Amino acid sequence: MGVVQAVKDLKRLKKIADVLFSYELGNVVYNLGLTSHLPFRKRLSQEKFLNKPAFTATRLRQSMEELSGAFIKLGQLLSLRPDLIPKEYCDEFSKLQDDVAPFNFIYVKRIIEDELKKPLGKIFSSFDKTPIASASIGQVHKAKLISGEVVAVKVQRPRIEDVFDTDIDLLHHLAHLAEKNIPDIKQYDVNSIVKEFEEYTKKELNYVLEAKNIEEFYNNFKQNSMIKIPKVFWDYTSKRVLTMEFIEGEKLKEIKSLSESRREKIAELIIKSMIKQIMEDKIFHADPHPGNILLLEKDKLALLDFGIVGRLNDDIIEKTENIILGLIKPDKDILTRALMDLGFVKEGINVEEFKEDLSQHLGHYYNVDEQKIDISSALYDIIAISKKYEIKFPTSFVLLAKATATLEGLVRDLKVEFNVVQALRPYAEKIVKKRTSTKYQVEKIKKFADDVAYTLKDLPGDVKEAVKKIKQGELKLNVNNADISRFALEIDRSSNRITFGLIVAASFVSAALVMLANMPPFYMGIPVLGLIFFVLAVLFAFALLISIIKEKSRGENEKDY
Repeated sequence: MGVVQAVKDLKRLKKIADVLFSYELGNVVYNLGLTSHLPFRKRLSQEKFLNKPAFTATRLRQSMEELSGAFIKLGQLLSLRPDLIPKEYCDEFSKLQDDVAPFNFIYVKRIIEDELKKPLGKIFSSFDKTPIASASIGQVHKAKLISGEVVAVKVQRPRIEDVFDTDIDLLHHLAHLAEKNIPDIKQYDVNSIVKEFEEYTKKELNYVLEAKNIEEFYNNFKQNSMIKIPKVFWDYTSKRVLTMEFIEGEKLKEIKSLSESRREKIAELIIKSMIKQIMEDKIFHADPHPGNILLLEKDKLALLDFGIVGRLNDDIIEKTENIILGLIKPDKDILTRALMDLGFVKEGINVEEFKEDLSQHLGHYYNVDEQKIDISSALYDIIAISKKYEIKFPTSFVLLAKATATLEGLVRDLKVEFNVVQALRPYAEKIVKKRTSTKYQVEKIKKFADDVAYTLKDLPGDVKEAVKKIKQGELKLNVNNADISRFALEIDRSSNRITFGLIVAASFVSAALVMLANMPPFYMGIPVLGLIFFVLAVLFAFALLISIIKEKSRGENEKDY
C-alpha cells in the first residue's frame, strides 16, 4: 500500500469511527477496536462503549447513509440477501437512500468527451446541465442527440473508482476486525460478504455491463405493448457513460392517488411481467421497488435501473419450479426434495429433522385459503430454516426470493387484493403439462443416457489410477481371494446391467424420436420403426428386471448359506 493510500485510509477510518459513535454505536466502535481513531474527548465516554443500543439496524442504516459511497451500496446489496443477514436488517437496509449532491458540470463534460472521444457539441444538440438524478456512483442528465432522439445520459462520478477502492480496502480491514473481536458475527462470514460486494462493485462501475442487461430486457419486452424498457445507444456508451432512451413518466413511489381499478391493473401488470422474466426469459430485475418503475400514459409501465439482475439456468429453473409446485399444490415432500436438490447441502444433514422443521414452520401456509398465502414470507422462512441446516442456495435463487418479497410489498402499498399464488397457478399447470409431455421425457432419457456414458468413459481411467496407487502403496486394500472373486462377479453383473440399461434407454430414445418425426411407414397411424424400437425397449427392460430379481434371490440364498 502506498503512503498516499495509507493516509486516505486513515482519514476515512477516523470518519467511520466518528459517524458510528455519533449514532450511538459506541459498542460497535469498541468491539472493532476503533476507539483510538476517535477524538480524545469522545474516548472518555466509557458508558457509550458498553451499552448496546436499541434499533441497531436503524442506526447502522443511518450511519451508512452518512458515510455514503461504498457503504450505501453495501447496504443496498445486503438488503437483497436474506441468506446473509437477518430479515430485520434486510428490511431496514432496503430504506437506504442513494441520493447525494450532484457534481459540477465541468466534470460531466470532461468525462463524456474523454470517454466518447468527441466534443460534447458534436454528440448532443442540447444537454441539460442540471441532473435529473444524482447518486453515489453517477448522475443522470437529460439531453438530445444530434440525430434528434431525446436521451438520458448516465455519467460516472470523477475518481469514483479510487473512492470505492479506499472504502472496499477498509471494509476488508473492518471484516477482519469483526471476525477477530466479535464472536457472534462469525456465523455471517463477513469476509465472504465483502469479497462478494467487491465483485459486484466492479461490475456496477462498468456501465457497459449494465447496458448489456438493459438491451437483453429490451429485446425480451419489445413485443409487449404495456411494458417499456429504454433503448441503449451503443455509439454513445462506454465504461463511464451510459446513453439510453429518455422515458417520460412518474415514479410509482411518488404517485399519491390512483383509483382502485388503476391500482389493480398496475399490480397485475407488474407481477405478470415479473413472472414472465422468471419463468420464460430466465433473467429478472432483482430490485423491482417502486422507485425503479415509471407509470406512463394509458397505464403503461417502464422498468429502470438494471444494475442488479438475477439469471436462472435450466437446472435452477427446474428446481425452482419444484419449489413452486411444492408451495402451490401443496406438497411438503416435493418442497423438501426440491430445496435439498437446489441448495449446497452440508454432509451429514438430518433430512427427516429438516423436513419436520419445514413442516412445523410452513404448516400455516398449507392450511389457509390460497388468497391468504404470503409467498414472500414462506420463501423467507425457507431461507431461514435452510440457513439453520447450513444449506446454501445459489445467489440467483436468493435474489429471486427477495424480488418476490419486494413485489408483494409493492402490491400491499398499492392497497389491492392481488395474490401471487393465484398468478403462479397457470404457470404451475404449464409445468405439470410440460413434464408429462413426450418431448420432456425424451430429453430426460437422453440426459440420463449422456450421464451414464460420461461415467463409463471415465471409469477405465479411474480404475487405472486406483491400480497405480495400489502399486505405489498409496492405497491399501485388505481382501482375500473369496472377496476378489465375489468383487469380480459383481463387476461382471453390474457391467451387464449397465449395458442392458443403455440398450433400454437407447431404444426408448429411438422410439420417441421416430414417433416425434412421424417417420413412415405407418401401422394404424403409428410409425412402424418407432413401434419396433418401443417393443424392443420393453423386452430388454423386462429381461433386465428378471435379471435383477434373480440376482437378488441368489444373493439372499448365498447370505443364508
